[in-house]
Amino acid sequence: MKRTMILLSMAALLLAGTVSAAVKQGDMEVDALAGYTQVSAEGGGDVDALFLTGRVGYFVTNNVQVAGVGMGAWIDAGGTDVSLYAIGASGKFCFTPDKQWVPYVGGQILWGTADLGGATTDGMIYGPLGGVRFECTPTTDLFIEGQYNFFGGDLGDSLDNMILVMVGFVHQWK
Repeated sequence: MKRTMILLSMAALLLAGTVSAAVKQGDMEVDALAGYTQVSAEGGGDVDALFLTGRVGYFVTNNVQVAGVGMGAWIDAGGTDVSLYAIGASGKFCFTPDKQWVPYVGGQILWGTADLGGATTDGMIYGPLGGVRFECTPTTDLFIEGQYNFFGGDLGDSLDNMILVMVGFVHQWK
């Protein structure tokens, strides 16, 4: 076991020097991320939800990214089908852009419209986000992201705040 750990450590150190910076000023990238949740409540009220998000971002500095965002969510809430579509913007601050693992925090604000089983409503979706990305190749990263979404306007009257954990990939043009 001890030899295996030493060999793995040496391999990791050798490979660490071959990785380029994950993000840098001037990089443009497209993200695609998805999340799914299924909640079973006692006495009924089961909820199934699928969330898909796409972003096109640009690094204005080595640490700061701005992006345009599009989002779709399809929710089955105890027999009521909800379809939510939104567009907006996001910003992220990357803590270690020169490393293979890049943690980040940020925020987003979107305007959305929802079909709530026949009734249509709209409003703002906004909140913080944070995650970590891992550089697989010089142009492809995998990431996991957590979001806390607040709903404002008429959407806030119909939907509760939501915590999302999403996974996805990034393709960069360097």
